[in-house]
Amino acid sequence: MDTPQVQASTAARYIHSLCKLLAQAGDPVDHLLDGTGLSTEALQSPGRYVHHDALDRFLLNVEQQTREKLPGVLLGHHLNISAHGAAGYAGLTTANAGKAIEVAIRYFPLITSLVTLDLNRTGSCAQLQIIPAPGISSRTEQFILHTLLASFDVMGRFLMGDLKLEAALTCSEQKELRARLSPAIHDIVFDQPDAFFSIPETQLEVPFALADQSAHERAIEQCERELKSLNNQRSLAGRLLELLTQDSAPMRNQEAIAAQLGMSSRTLHRRLQNESASFRDLVQTARMTRAKHYLVNDRFSVTETAYRLDYQDSANFTRAFRKATGMTPSEYLRQQNA
Repeated sequence: MDTPQVQASTAARYIHSLCKLLAQAGDPVDHLLDGTGLSTEALQSPGRYVHHDALDRFLLNVEQQTREKLPGVLLGHHLNISAHGAAGYAGLTTANAGKAIEVAIRYFPLITSLVTLDLNRTGSCAQLQIIPAPGISSRTEQFILHTLLASFDVMGRFLMGDLKLEAALTCSEQKELRARLSPAIHDIVFDQPDAFFSIPETQLEVPFALADQSAHERAIEQCERELKSLNNQRSLAGRLLELLTQDSAPMRNQEAIAAQLGMSSRTLHRRLQNESASFRDLVQTARMTRAKHYLVNDRFSVTETAYRLDYQDSANFTRAFRKATGMTPSEYLRQQNA
């Protein structure tokens, strides 16, 4: 039985924008969509979203076919407010950077669901955590982090002059990254266990010159409509799979998940059947997605990964992983690190 993929990954318009930027730089773009299942026409379709696997293959093509080593920086430096639609205008017209970040956190699914944002405002500095969804590749995660960082670089200077941002990134040291960012990014540390941006609380309170309460309220209303529409488009199986993969707790049973969704276990079973899906298959897919994240991103051992996913032992986990992926966990790790 085929299991639906996690939906609403990344708005297609960002891939389209990057293709245009690469073409303007003189790079060949005719084959950047090869193997992605995407077309130029699809990328320009309003409301279109692209799954992680298609985005990751696209980024691999960029890596192999163009001279651009940091596509996220290229994209982030060229994203103006209109590129983000209503969410961009909602942030631009709010009172200050702190409020703008709160807007970004709520409506970030309209941009991508491959990472979530969380703001911790305690002490003299606020930390914006960037939390990757389980199972996304390091290539895709790095692209999103670079895009965010470059966007903060540009918009911080435009709105405030100097955001005084410091960044912690999970990737290895990249000297070119430092060179392509302005002094508004005060510092970057690499090889960190978690990714976050740190901004002085005083900077978050600086008033925006373009603050407009009436325009802000209209933009928020539009964002709410788009977010509701996006959620309504997603299948129950897709939402359930995302819930299972992003949950850091041990795998819950069908009764517990049904209760969280406000329905009986029987209703959940019937609705999944109507979508040609089953809870058992979704759990297995989520287990493998989380397993890949534990092995590659968290660098857990095979034994620790098996324990966290409720397998009786590492041998049972290895057999299940090979059945799902065609390779052992160790082989998968070697492939990812190649």
